[in-house]
Amino acid sequence: MNIFTSIAPTPPAPGPMRSVLQMLQAIEGVDVAILLAHVDGPLFEIVDATCAGKTVGSFIALAEETVFPPAGRSTSNLRMPTAFTLMADKRPSWIGAKQLAGTGLRLVALCSHNPNFLESQLEAAAATMAELDRHGAKSERQRLQQGRISALIRSLPVPFVFVDAQATDALINGDARALLKLSPTEVGVEQIASALRYLIQSQGNAALRHQLAADPRATAIFYAHHHGRTYKVDTQWIDDGLVGRIWTFHDITEERRLEEELRVLASTDHLTGALNRRAFQLAFRSELARCRRYGVPLSLIMLDLDHFKRVNDTYGHQAGDAVLREASRLIRSLLRDSDIFCRFGGEEFALLLPHTDMDEGAVLAERLRYVMAEKPIDVGSALVPITTSVGIAALRLQTDSIDTMMRRADEALYAAKAGGRNQTVSAPRTSHPSV
Repeated sequence: MNIFTSIAPTPPAPGPMRSVLQMLQAIEGVDVAILLAHVDGPLFEIVDATCAGKTVGSFIALAEETVFPPAGRSTSNLRMPTAFTLMADKRPSWIGAKQLAGTGLRLVALCSHNPNFLESQLEAAAATMAELDRHGAKSERQRLQQGRISALIRSLPVPFVFVDAQATDALINGDARALLKLSPTEVGVEQIASALRYLIQSQGNAALRHQLAADPRATAIFYAHHHGRTYKVDTQWIDDGLVGRIWTFHDITEERRLEEELRVLASTDHLTGALNRRAFQLAFRSELARCRRYGVPLSLIMLDLDHFKRVNDTYGHQAGDAVLREASRLIRSLLRDSDIFCRFGGEEFALLLPHTDMDEGAVLAERLRYVMAEKPIDVGSALVPITTSVGIAALRLQTDSIDTMMRRADEALYAAKAGGRNQTVSAPRTSHPSV
C-alpha cells in the first residue's frame, strides 16, 4: 500500500522549514529527508522532500508498515528490509519518523548511520521545526495585530502618530499627515520624526526638548500653535504590544476661542470694551507688585465726564451710551499698549500707567482733557459737548496699597469737580490734594 499521495510539494513547505530539511539531508549519512502532512486515515501527502540521487524513489515505494509500524514497535527508527537495502547501494539503512507536536506534520528521514544517530538528528530537526512553527505563528499574530492597529489608527478621529523604540518604523493616520504637512508618499519614519522635531522646535519649547532628550520614556503635554490652529499635544511612551512613543493631537482652537470670549465677557465692560472693575483690580495688584519689586514709577488717573446726567436726561440713554463709547475710543487712542484702561462705573474711568511718574501722568491727563473738550460728540440727533474732570496720584513705593492709591486719586478727582470741573488735580504727597 502506498501511503503517499504525491511526490510534488503541495503546498510547499515554508522557507525556514525547507532549510531544516536541507540541513538534515546535508548531514553525512542522511540520504533522504521528507516532510509529510496527514491527509486522511493512513494517507499522507508529501509537503517537501530533499534527497541524494534517486534514493527518494525507493523511499517513497516503502510499504505503510515500514514507515509507520504496527503498535508496539519503535516509531523513531526501523531497520530497512533487504530489498530496500539493495536499492540503497547495499548500505545498511535506517528509517526514522518524528511527529511534530501540535501539528499534522511528520518528519521522516533515511540514514545509513546507526539508529541512535538518526533519532538524535530527527529530535533536533523536529525541535527546530517546532520552534520555527511557533515563531511563524507568533509572527503571523504580530502581523495581524499590526494590521488591526494600523486600521484602528487610520480610523481615529484625532491626528495620531506612533514611532517605534528603535525609530525604524512609524504609523500615522491621514489627519496627522495633514497636520504635519506630509504628502501621502512621505510616510517614512525619517520624514515623520523630522516633522515632529520641527513642530517642537517651532514652539520654542526648549524645556520639552530637554525633557524628552533626558528621558526618552517621559510623558509630556504641551500646546502647539500650528498653521493657525491650536493643539493640545499628548506624547507618551507605551510598552503594550507596540513599543515606542505615541503622539496625539487634539484641536482645541474652538475651545480656546470660546474661553477667550468668556474671559473677555467676564473681564470687560460690554458697552465700552474697557476692563471692568474686578479685572482692573487684578491688573492693579499685579502692576503694584511689579513696580515695588523693580522700583519703577506708577501713576493712576481717575477721570469723570462732567454733567453726564444731563446728556441722559436731555437726549436719552442711547445718546448717553454713544457718548460713553466715543469717550472710551478717544481715551484709548492716547494710551500705550502697556496702559490699563477701566470703566470704573457710570461715567467714571480709571487709567493705570506703568513706568509713569506724576509729571508724565499729568501731561497725559491734560491731553485727555483737551481732546475730550476739543470736539463735540455726535449722538445722531445733536452734537454734545463733553468736558472731563481728572484726578491723578503717583505710587508711594513704601506705603501705598491699591486702596490708598485709589483713594488719593479719587480725592484729587473730587477736588477737580469741586473746583469747577474741566480741570486736572494731582494728589500731593500729603493727605490734602492741591491743584
